[in-house]
Amino acid sequence: MRVEEIVREGKSVEEIITSLKKKSINVPKWGALVKEYDTAQHAIVEDKRLRPDKVLENGTIEPVARVTYGMQKIASRRMTQMSFSIPVKRVYSTDNTPEKEEQAKAIEAIYKMARIDSENIKRMHAYFASCEIATIWYVVKSKHNAYGFPCDYKLRCRSYSPMDEKFSRIEQAELYPLFDKHRDMVAMSFAYSHDVDGEKINYFETYTDTHHYLWKEVDGKWDIIIDGEPIIILKHPLIYLWRTQPIWENSTNNTQEIELTLSRESDIIRKNSAPVLAIKGKLMGNLPSGDKAREVYQLEGDGNIEYVTWQQQIEAMKYYISTLKQNMEEELQLPNLSMENVKSLGVISGEARKTLLTDAHLKVGDESGDIIEFLDRECNVIKAFIGLMNTKWKDSINSLDVEHIITPFVQNDESAEIDKIIKATGGKQIASQLEGIKRLGWTTDFKSEADRIQKEEERERSFSVFEPTTV
Repeated sequence: MRVEEIVREGKSVEEIITSLKKKSINVPKWGALVKEYDTAQHAIVEDKRLRPDKVLENGTIEPVARVTYGMQKIASRRMTQMSFSIPVKRVYSTDNTPEKEEQAKAIEAIYKMARIDSENIKRMHAYFASCEIATIWYVVKSKHNAYGFPCDYKLRCRSYSPMDEKFSRIEQAELYPLFDKHRDMVAMSFAYSHDVDGEKINYFETYTDTHHYLWKEVDGKWDIIIDGEPIIILKHPLIYLWRTQPIWENSTNNTQEIELTLSRESDIIRKNSAPVLAIKGKLMGNLPSGDKAREVYQLEGDGNIEYVTWQQQIEAMKYYISTLKQNMEEELQLPNLSMENVKSLGVISGEARKTLLTDAHLKVGDESGDIIEFLDRECNVIKAFIGLMNTKWKDSINSLDVEHIITPFVQNDESAEIDKIIKATGGKQIASQLEGIKRLGWTTDFKSEADRIQKEEERERSFSVFEPTTV
């Protein structure tokens, strides 16, 4: 059934929204995931039955240590950094056709103005943690030539996830995709709230490939604000990406074990941090008191006095926790890139770095398929908008092939890489001067800089030592 039929069949707004909220895919609810992601909501903190506070003989409650370990947050960030620290590269098949090259420049201008590299970091972090994101593209009125042609509109994007905005830095909303039996998305709905003059207003918004609907709840009553606004690009202006598990998968039990171990050890260390004075034999006089630098103890006979210290089993605890962390990192295919761990590796070659990150790169490869499909659909939406903003490209821009490439992070040894290529080419030049200027990144006007360098070289070559000079 199409959404237009749901909206028009005489149901109440409440019934319509209930129908549109029927999620046809299995995505974990953020309300459950956040208890794993947010360390403040971990069982070690929230469940006092797991580690009850101590009740002393006098009735005083002595809080026990509750040490948290945010593996879920670490895994989400680490996967995002591994996949998107190096910005997504787009390769355009222009066949050196001027029109295709202009279209490619227009698309790149849109991505640049939308700050898409930063947007990718934010929304993919939300995707790995909350398991679903949606991005909608829309136009705002603004005359400009930034896309390479006169235009009355600018294209912008906004991303949503069920994840708390304080964690993701993108807008929070409940997402309700509606798929048909062929797994094609027929509608996408958002449920969100805004504070207006201190009053919480609920909204429910639905997009199809042809229409846009918006409802608002005031005083417990729903009213329609936008009733079937036409979608001008005749396709979904939004893109949806989802997964069945968060990136940390089944690491919560191991995380909890680390937290329990650290918390128990913290209590022991706290209790035994001060040494105990042991006296063997009979003490002559009273026990010295006061805050003096040195105290004198007199004992009868062969008495002895010494401090008793706790013989801690710290190394065994370290080994246990290290093993748990290693197991999780291996299972999740996410290496430990902390400063302490990187320092321990010392100075290693670029090839050695790549070898160390092999497992993580394989993980990026596994995850890239769905993400690239998401980026491809997003680019098609942008092309549809461009075709309307510049009508002479309406048909031709659809044939512009765009390939998205996700490059896993690695800290390259560029000089070693260049040496390797030069050796492979028999010591010959491997790049043009213009390409060298582009890679260096000292200027954005690569061609002009290359022309200036060429003119300077020509002046130097034309200079004659026999020419008269003036002072």
